[in-house]
Amino acid sequence: MSAGSVVWRTSVAALLLALTGSRVAFAARAPVQVEAKLSAGTIEPGAVTSLLVTVIDPPTAVSDPQFLVPPGLDVLGSSRGQQFGVINGRSTTQVTFRYEIAGTRPGRYVLGPIKVALGNQLLRAEEVTLVVAAPAPANADLPRPAPVGGPAKGRAGRGSDVASLVLSLEPPAPVVGQACRLRVQLVQRVEMSEDSDYDPPGTPGYWSESWSDLSRYRAREGRRIVIVTESALRLYPLAPGPAVITPARGVVTPSSESALDPLGSLVGTPIRIASESLRVGVRPLPDGAPANFGGGVGEFGLSWSSDRSHTTQDQGITARLDVRGLGNLPLLRAPAYSPADFEVFAATVEDSLPPAGVLGRGRRSFVWTLLPRRAGHLQLAAPTLSWFDPAASRYLSATPGSLAIEVLSARPGADAEDADGLPGVFRSHPSRPGGHAAWPLLALVGGWLVALAVSSWRRSQRPDPGAADRARLREWLRSVGLVRGPDFWHTADEVSGWLQARGEQVLRIRESIAAARFGGRVDAEEDVRRSLIERLAASIPAPPPRWPLQLAAVGLGLLGLVAALLALPRSTSDRRTERAAAADARARAGDVPAAEAEWARLWDESPGDPALAARLAWGAMTRDDVAVATVWVLRGDRSEARDPALRVMAARVRDAGGLVGAPGRALPLRSLEWAFLAFLLGVASGVRAPRGLGATLAAAALAAGAWWPVESAWRARQDLAVVRTSVALPPTGVTLDSGQVVRVRGKSAAGVDVRAASDLEGTLPSGALWILGRR
Repeated sequence: MSAGSVVWRTSVAALLLALTGSRVAFAARAPVQVEAKLSAGTIEPGAVTSLLVTVIDPPTAVSDPQFLVPPGLDVLGSSRGQQFGVINGRSTTQVTFRYEIAGTRPGRYVLGPIKVALGNQLLRAEEVTLVVAAPAPANADLPRPAPVGGPAKGRAGRGSDVASLVLSLEPPAPVVGQACRLRVQLVQRVEMSEDSDYDPPGTPGYWSESWSDLSRYRAREGRRIVIVTESALRLYPLAPGPAVITPARGVVTPSSESALDPLGSLVGTPIRIASESLRVGVRPLPDGAPANFGGGVGEFGLSWSSDRSHTTQDQGITARLDVRGLGNLPLLRAPAYSPADFEVFAATVEDSLPPAGVLGRGRRSFVWTLLPRRAGHLQLAAPTLSWFDPAASRYLSATPGSLAIEVLSARPGADAEDADGLPGVFRSHPSRPGGHAAWPLLALVGGWLVALAVSSWRRSQRPDPGAADRARLREWLRSVGLVRGPDFWHTADEVSGWLQARGEQVLRIRESIAAARFGGRVDAEEDVRRSLIERLAASIPAPPPRWPLQLAAVGLGLLGLVAALLALPRSTSDRRTERAAAADARARAGDVPAAEAEWARLWDESPGDPALAARLAWGAMTRDDVAVATVWVLRGDRSEARDPALRVMAARVRDAGGLVGAPGRALPLRSLEWAFLAFLLGVASGVRAPRGLGATLAAAALAAGAWWPVESAWRARQDLAVVRTSVALPPTGVTLDSGQVVRVRGKSAAGVDVRAASDLEGTLPSGALWILGRR
């Protein structure tokens, strides 16, 4: 039997089967009927089923059916076909309308009523119910669920019982540019020989990548187990509207089966199979795209970074915008970028995409080479990128935060080298080993003592509370001593009343006053005058002494100033300074090893001088040992912030790739600056001010005095380590470069447990690290 005969017979049989299975009655003179049915009554979200509306024996032209599509379903495309046939000697005509219906969310949906206009007659088909069910868990015996699809077109003979090809696209209704995954599945129902051929489907209107490798797994189809061979392709629609993916075609050859196999006649016979074509309705992107829309469709996140935070004006930096996420990364265009204070020299693109045929997360990096236009502390602004998010159905824009770049002048200066090779900053800032830093807490105590001194002096200058009483008593003394007659007796009555109110015994005096005022007896005037003068003179209060408060103010002020002076940093001994200067001279003479040895001995005797650590870091850099230079920069930075010599060396170490991951300072103030601030705030807290402001100043003074000691103690207790040479961090496989700073989490027999980032942990051998430890 020829292949053409087999195809013809199969097609005729399929047509007869469809006609006989129809619920339409082909009786003579049967009325026009309209029938609606679904190719699959239950699908999963994202899957597609076909709604077939069939009009049987229409006498006139048939209009397109009209029906409502409930929310949760989408119509992806439609087609119209017409068939003629003869059944029982009678010719029949069928007009079939086919609609591809996609389910977007689970639920039970009713399509209809479906109305068809036939001339002046309006016919109606029964409503159909479509169930969009959540995916059921896969069979425990199978790694993946069975493919879904109807019989493939173009099978020869009993090819549908042998194998079939199935196409599926996810998502089924993409927007322009959205990443899609096209799967081709060969469903194998019998054993096959290796004599097979395959032509992949065509994808006109799509930008596609390469096909994935073939995967083979077992699945369940009804009650039988089938073998599925699958390949996938990642592709992106380029224009809105209908897009047809052409059928996949192949030739398979069944191998030998059991003698009782009903397909035994097909063994060794090549059979042609083909999938159905896949009609896809590509949706357009909505209007209103931002001006900086880069063509991206998906879910993305941006990160902005540079290869260094310090550079010189004549040395370029590399800025990188990483776009990570799930979407059409290969179609993403670079955003326009022209930063202020920087000149763009070159731009490149780097991709890291998921494996072929997988809708996974990837990365697309836009890299710019920039040259600073001026020196100073510059801000490197990030570009803005916009994209369309299909899940949110809207455009999104993001601009990462700016990067702080310190650009040093290219002209000779503190960061340049002398003619003898040493940095110029070493000459202007010599090393002074020994001594100690400022003590901000002692400066705070000095400030509070000065504040108490000011308060004591102010108290000594307060007005005398008894001044009014003394003035009145002196006036009474004058009146009692000078006035005569009735005025005297009136004044004497007031004075005696005041004395009586104080509890003094003045009964006889008051009797004499009453006798004089009301009885005319005035012979006792002088006795009364003398007695009142004595009593008043004894009652005048003495002014309070001011000298104790003033003396206390002077003493407290002197103590506060002494404490402030003691809080200042102490210089080193002349002997060590001379040794450090002699080591600098050796380095300038070219004997760097001897200079390094002397600097190391001075550090062992009096550790902590940042300028000395900067010299040791410079010695390591002359040997291109970035790791050791990083160690010395970290050691020097633990003592003081913003040391000029250490700052210059830290910039050089960063340029060489070191100090990556080094902890920074929240407030980079030196101990002397903290001490000065604590002293001023302590004094200000004692100045007369509203109660709330005084308490705030006192709290600020306490914070300024305690910040530097607490931060120094915390930095001294940090368990840090520096990577000696480039090494992979197991189990992550990430390579750590020489000079990178990691945190030590613990030690074990396997090595040192470290953390290189917030989410990057592993174990390194002890020999791969310089461990700083705690001081």
